[in-house]
Amino acid sequence: MAIRHVFLWNVTPDADPVFVLNRLNELPDTIPGALSWTSGAHQGEEGNSGALWQYALVADYPSMEALEAYSDHPFHQQVVEELLPFFADRAVCDFALGEAEASN
Repeated sequence: MAIRHVFLWNVTPDADPVFVLNRLNELPDTIPGALSWTSGAHQGEEGNSGALWQYALVADYPSMEALEAYSDHPFHQQVVEELLPFFADRAVCDFALGEAEASN
């Protein structure tokens, strides 16, 4: 079953968000397996739905094994270590596409 990988983040005040986005967008060119890859900055004003994330990345993988291979890839690990100081906050959610069942 295909897996959607969602990564949300806020940058620190001294971070260059263009550098962060460009560096993250190098990942699918180096690590095979993503079916799709989209990233960008939040658009619009803050509303009543809570705090906003400044940036998001959404990637689809054919299976959980493919996502794990991406996550464990040495280049992914290198980029994560390099960018960690630029993230003020971050969150990840991986879910099966087409699956609407909630679990605890």
